Amino acid sequence: MKRVSGAIDRSVLNSVMGMLGESGIDHVGLSARAGLAGAGLFMSPQSTPLMIFTTMLELASDATNNPALGLFLGDTWGYRGLGKHAEMVLTAPTLGHGLEKFARFFPTLQGSTSFSLSVEDGQAKLSYRIAEHAVRTRTQDAIFSEASFHSLLSAALGDGWQPNCIDFEHRNDRGLGIFQNHFKCPVRLGQRENALFLPAHLLNKPMKNADPERHWQLVNEFQTRAERLKQNVDLPTATKAWIVATLCRHRQIDVHDAADEFSMSLRSFQRELDQEGTSFRKIREEVRGGIASDMLRLTDLPIPDIAEHLGYSELSAFSRGFKAMTGTSPGQFRRQLSDATSHA
Repeated sequence: MKRVSGAIDRSVLNSVMGMLGESGIDHVGLSARAGLAGAGLFMSPQSTPLMIFTTMLELASDATNNPALGLFLGDTWGYRGLGKHAEMVLTAPTLGHGLEKFARFFPTLQGSTSFSLSVEDGQAKLSYRIAEHAVRTRTQDAIFSEASFHSLLSAALGDGWQPNCIDFEHRNDRGLGIFQNHFKCPVRLGQRENALFLPAHLLNKPMKNADPERHWQLVNEFQTRAERLKQNVDLPTATKAWIVATLCRHRQIDVHDAADEFSMSLRSFQRELDQEGTSFRKIREEVRGGIASDMLRLTDLPIPDIAEHLGYSELSAFSRGFKAMTGTSPGQFRRQLSDATSHA
């Protein structure tokens, strides 16, 4: 069986990119760093590797020095951003029925993720956790997701509703006061999973916009999608995503680390890439070349800074590698772009 990695519906990324742009954040420069600009590293119109989505959120948070950026994005995106998944909940006969279906079909929105509804001691618990070990940067994704789920529940229960508690996996308490003020409930950090707690009796609440015909139409649609579509990408694409995410974390991109992150032996990892007609070295150079071209074209970063971002220990090594891939040096490449723009 070929190894696959988690992905997220492309519409979610597109929405987030739009919100970043509308907020005045340099989403073009961030896209270049994340391999989402013109390099064509992740071309699927249906999905984006989950590692790339979570990395993009972290880059935006770091760029704005805003530890609560995911909260702003998730609240702005809101339940409407969840599209038909939210509509399926809001047209259900009761909230509990809708959330059960939402959990069941969540893999059609995002792969390699555990989302569940449980009840214990009079409390209902909506749990969310990315199950993939290789997705290292996930704090802003958790905040974004919990804000989105909170918006969905507010649409179902009314603005006066408040959760009992919000749990987050991450331990960094930057922005904690902002989260508590927004959710109007205790917020606990360093928990086993991200979770939203509410009184269990609210699961029996009838939905004011209940529409049995529409609800079951959506359930049947998602059932069909679930049988033919799961949000996953193949190992070569996942490896590209891992390299991009690792570079953005300023870590070394080593084949042994990559195999370990995907819970594979080095031999199995290399063999499966070979069966796909590629290798770790080829993928690494494709990623480096694509991101280098985009950063030279779309940002004003000095060339030494670009070389450092791409994990080159020396500028000369970056120049040689880039020239081998493109036939021109990084400086010549940028000058040619500048000349072409000035004569356009």
